[in-house]
This record gives sequence, structure tokens and C-alpha cells, in this order.
Amino acid sequence: MRRSSSCKLNSNKLAILGFTCFLGFTSLASVNLAHAAEKGYTNYITDSLEVPLRRGAGYKFKITRMLQAGEAVKILEVNKEGWANVQYKSGGSTYNGWLPSIVLQNQPIAKTRLAEQIRKTTDLEEKYTSLRQELKTLKERFEKTDSELSTTKQDKFELSKQLERLTSISSNAVEIDQQNQQMKVRLSQLETDNAIMKEQIDQSDDALKRQWFLTGGGVLLLGLLLGRFFRAPGKRKKWGEL
Repeated sequence: MRRSSSCKLNSNKLAILGFTCFLGFTSLASVNLAHAAEKGYTNYITDSLEVPLRRGAGYKFKITRMLQAGEAVKILEVNKEGWANVQYKSGGSTYNGWLPSIVLQNQPIAKTRLAEQIRKTTDLEEKYTSLRQELKTLKERFEKTDSELSTTKQDKFELSKQLERLTSISSNAVEIDQQNQQMKVRLSQLETDNAIMKEQIDQSDDALKRQWFLTGGGVLLLGLLLGRFFRAPGKRKKWGEL
């Protein structure tokens, strides 16, 4: 008995819960439909294949056009019976008619939303690919810039060393200039002394050449004289040889 009573209670609870969910869904649907059927809004034909557009508010009126699912219509009026007077544009022409407001919804159909979502997803994928390429390019530029920065730092360090050396040299510039002037004076003196010594050497060379010339002439003259005096007497010719 207890088990059967508990089962009945559980079944009652499930029934109450299901009925509550049904009421909530029904109220939500009625709110959406009420909003969809308000005057002045642009609504869309539901996912039904085709919806007839009639001349008047009721099924007894003649069908003027068949509207495809997803077509956008502008609501002009909604009567108490739940019929909506709508305006529909196609091929540059405008058509008016009536249809049940229950077939209208305040957002595009699932097929249209899916296509739009696919388009947005495709755009996002393209943007993502583009951003990845830009990121790759930025990384390459960063690596190149970092390498150039390292090279610049090394060049700066070497230039700093050279600047220190030049600064050290320039601090003794006055002393170096004085030494340079002294060296120029000394060089001028040495050049003068060198010219004098060269002239003296040239004079000595000329005197030596003249001395050798005179000495050679004297020796030659002495040789001639000696040859004259010490020449052997020639044989006299006999009388018969004359």
C-alpha cells in the first residue's frame, strides 16, 4: 500500500510538473506571437513551406499570392481574430494582404539564421587566418628588429670605446702639438745640416777627383820622362849595310 501510494504521489508530481512546463511553453509562445503580430514591425514567414496571402481577414477570402518561408513582411494591422494585414514587396512591386498572425515570427527563419551564422563564421575564420599571418609577420619583424638592435648595441659599444680613446688622445692635444712643432723645427735643422753636409761631400768629391787627375797626370808624365832617359841604345848600322 505504501509503495502504491508513493507511486501515485510521484506520478501526480510528474503530471503537475509536465502541466506546468506546458503552461510555461504556451505562455512563452503566446508572448512571442503577440510581439510578432504587433503593428509597424517587420516580421518573417515561419518555416512552413508556403503561406497563402488572402484578400481579407479569413480563410473564406481568395488567395492572391503564396509567400515562401523566410519572406519579410511589414505588419500594417492585426485584428482581434488573429489575422494580420501585411505589406509584401517583390520585384519592385508592393502587395497587401491578410494572413494568420500565428505564421509570423519576429526573427528570420532558422535556415536564414544558419546561413548568416555560417557567413559570420567564415568571416571570422578569414579574419583569424589574416590575424595569424599578421602575427607571423610581426614575429619575423620583431626577430629582425631584435637582431638589428643587438648589432646596434655592439656598434654603440665599439664607438664608445673609440670615443674614449679619442677623448684620451685629445686631452693631450696641446702637448702633442708642441712636440710636433719641436719635431718640425728639429727636422728643418736636420734638413739644413744635411744640405750643408751634402755640399761639403760634393766639394770633397770634386777635390778628390781633381787630386786623382793631377796625380794620374804626374804619374803619366813621370813615366814618359823615365822612358825617355832610360831607353836602351839602338844598334848602329855597319858600313856595308848602308
